[in-house]
Amino acid sequence: MRDGAVAGAGFLRPIWKRLGIAPWVLALIVLAMLAGARFYAVFGPAQVRWLFLAQVLVMWLLPAIFLTRKGWRAIGLSSPRGGAAAIALCVAIGVLAGLAFFAISMNAHGLPADSWIASVRTGMQLDEMRKAMGPAAIFGLLAVPVLIVTPVGEEILFRGLIQQAFAMRWNWIVGMVVNGLAFGLVLLHVHGLTHDAAGFHLRLVSGELFVLGGVALSALFTQCRMQTGSLFAAMAAHAGCNAAVISAVVLVPNG
Repeated sequence: MRDGAVAGAGFLRPIWKRLGIAPWVLALIVLAMLAGARFYAVFGPAQVRWLFLAQVLVMWLLPAIFLTRKGWRAIGLSSPRGGAAAIALCVAIGVLAGLAFFAISMNAHGLPADSWIASVRTGMQLDEMRKAMGPAAIFGLLAVPVLIVTPVGEEILFRGLIQQAFAMRWNWIVGMVVNGLAFGLVLLHVHGLTHDAAGFHLRLVSGELFVLGGVALSALFTQCRMQTGSLFAAMAAHAGCNAAVISAVVLVPNG
């Protein structure tokens, strides 16, 4: 195995190389800071909700902040092998994965409180939105954050920076495992972890299943990146998955 700092030669911008921090360590620091901001935005006071969008937009900026042009290419910010056909295939794979994710949630739990989709609906404030607008308007309102903002930002962080940093230190399988576990655990704010006046609560069984679902989706997105050599393919799969889940949530009354 190569030392992380040596493996990162030409990957990080000079200012970060001079600090002597290995890319995989830097990736973990970035992950901890952004995940902390996300969880604080979700579980903190209402006036800090803006932090959620802010931390996703910071993910967009990670290549410009930390990476050289060589680093950009290394994380997959390049044209995919297979061109538009590969992107279309990844979108289709993502849509199928999202529909499977929705179907599993609808059938995996006997109690509504344990449904992943119920948590998504609550987080979206879907019942309140339905009182003011129809399904097409709701989807239109969600389209930009669901199909563009979140998939691009999260893929840059997880399948881009984290995947490549750990692959350089160990190998791509280790990178896939680490980015998958990180992605699944970060999704606990969607379902699994709740907060009230008594403190934090973990839905142990359904929360663990939800994390494993996130890990499985992450592995799928990673494969899209690895097979095409492009992070844009993973973004396409992620966007397709999100589109399928949100469409099903909005259109199925008891979703």
